[in-house]
Amino acid sequence: MKKTLSAIDQAVLIRAIEQSPASIVITDTRGIIQYVNPKFESITGYSFTEAIGQNPRILKSGHQPKEFYQNMWETILRGEVWDGIFHNKQKNGSYFWEHCIIAPVADEHGNVTHFVAIKEDITEKKEQEEALRKSEEELRKRNDIINKDLEYAKRVQQSIINTPIPEYPGIKIVTCYRPYDFVGGDFYTIKKINHDLAVFMADITGHGVPAALFSSVLKYATENLWNNGIIQPDEFIHQLNEKLFPILGGYYFTALYGLITPLLDGGFKLTYTRSGHPYPIVLSGDAISMLDSSGIPLGIEKNLKLLVKNIELKKGDRLFLYTDGLIEIDINNQKDLRFDILTKEIIATKQIALHDAVPKIIEVVTSQNKTLDDDIAVIALEIC
Repeated sequence: MKKTLSAIDQAVLIRAIEQSPASIVITDTRGIIQYVNPKFESITGYSFTEAIGQNPRILKSGHQPKEFYQNMWETILRGEVWDGIFHNKQKNGSYFWEHCIIAPVADEHGNVTHFVAIKEDITEKKEQEEALRKSEEELRKRNDIINKDLEYAKRVQQSIINTPIPEYPGIKIVTCYRPYDFVGGDFYTIKKINHDLAVFMADITGHGVPAALFSSVLKYATENLWNNGIIQPDEFIHQLNEKLFPILGGYYFTALYGLITPLLDGGFKLTYTRSGHPYPIVLSGDAISMLDSSGIPLGIEKNLKLLVKNIELKKGDRLFLYTDGLIEIDINNQKDLRFDILTKEIIATKQIALHDAVPKIIEVVTSQNKTLDDDIAVIALEIC
């Protein structure tokens, strides 16, 4: 049974359409506008009298292809509901976006006589989406620039650290450097000075670009000291701290410096000092020695108190220098230095060639930590 509306119901329906927050347009089957509500007028700028008798193409912006409108007409002429988004143009020439649902209206015999379009102005939403898209595109471009800069910084730092290892009679040298990020804050350098071999390793607070930039400063500073004949551990570290203290600005770095001197019996003497750096480790036969030499990191105090020590190295001995990234393990959000794991693996690999032993040691030791978040540097020396 067909439902009929009372005069009151019809009046309420008309008021609902007139007061609707959505734009409502009714056309005949040819697309000629028969009715528009006030919301249509406020959105498009066309008055009721200007719109009646016109085709909705008066709103056409030209920004959507002919196929778009063909699909719409084919859909509604089949008696189906069409749902889409128009990019339209207001009377004053301004563009706006509408989400539109067009439905056929049939008479009592089922014949389509009109179409009704219910449209929501989504211009603000579209502008926000476009602003977000542009922002993301700009961010992507900036990230691309940053990544290119980081890649360049990585190459520069690698050129600083990966300088040729000097040939030194009676000593095999193996090094390894693994930055946590593109670039890192660990630094080392090895230099043959006359008959001696100088080895310097540092770990700058933090990692990334700031720490990497400082490694460039360290490279220059160490070379400058060596070129000026400053090679003894206590004098070297004191002068390095004195030169860099004014520019550190709250940063600090641990350091380890060793000077290896040949002895008449074919062995070597290691003279070293340690400033907050992890203990050097010596493997001699089956015995492990952790070389203590207390001192605070550089950059904390202007006047350092250093302890310099000596140890003799004989044929077959291995010396391991490393940064704390190798042995740090995160346990319940607390950093713990696992020297026991490192020393155990150094002993376990004593029969392996040094160039194979170093990557093996790093692999085993770092596997204990599931959240690696620091740079790793290793220098291993073997007396031949």
